[in-house]
Amino acid sequence: MEIITIDGPSGVGKGTLALYLADKLDFNYLNSGALYRSIGYIADLKSIDLTDEKMLISITQSITFKLNKTSKNTEIMYENKNINKQLFNEKTAKTASKIASISSLRKSIVNIQRAFAEEPGLVAEGRDMGSIIFPDAIIKLFLTANTKTRAKRRHKQLKEKGINVSLSQLIDELEARDKRDTVREVSPLTVPEDALIVNTDNKSIGKVQEQVMSYIGNTIKI
Repeated sequence: MEIITIDGPSGVGKGTLALYLADKLDFNYLNSGALYRSIGYIADLKSIDLTDEKMLISITQSITFKLNKTSKNTEIMYENKNINKQLFNEKTAKTASKIASISSLRKSIVNIQRAFAEEPGLVAEGRDMGSIIFPDAIIKLFLTANTKTRAKRRHKQLKEKGINVSLSQLIDELEARDKRDTVREVSPLTVPEDALIVNTDNKSIGKVQEQVMSYIGNTIKI
């Protein structure tokens, strides 16, 4: 079975590219960040101390992560309710960023993520998909962009949602997140072996998609 991994820091366009590839190739899709967001969401909901590793790990046992066979997307259930729509807000994102650096928590969801590898194929996006979770993936991509470019993209997204945050604040937050991601003990953000590095600075979404599809077409039969 063919697996495509997309790694990189926040704001480089991983999600947009991953969804495009999953749709284009009719592959399943794993958003690993959503798993951490779901744990962060429940932790906030239940007022759980973010330094209590045992309690955080116990949350993973109360959440159901599954692949929706129709949408081929990650479906997250808690207390028999789909919580996907509750996960994509700034508070949950910040909580997820903090707990994602906890080694024991990262280790506890490795097998949950690997279980998404089902036919006909999988596109998995995150920060350690190609280096740790799926090291034998046939295609590994690593997206990059400078901090200012990423902050501008994030600023535009938030503005469209009616959220006002200064560009300088976003730059500071991204730099802090990058530091946490690259220096953590387990699964630090790194370029996977044999990965194609795609710089998305000054490139339209279409150009990035075109470059990646060309690379995939030269590597696997599509």
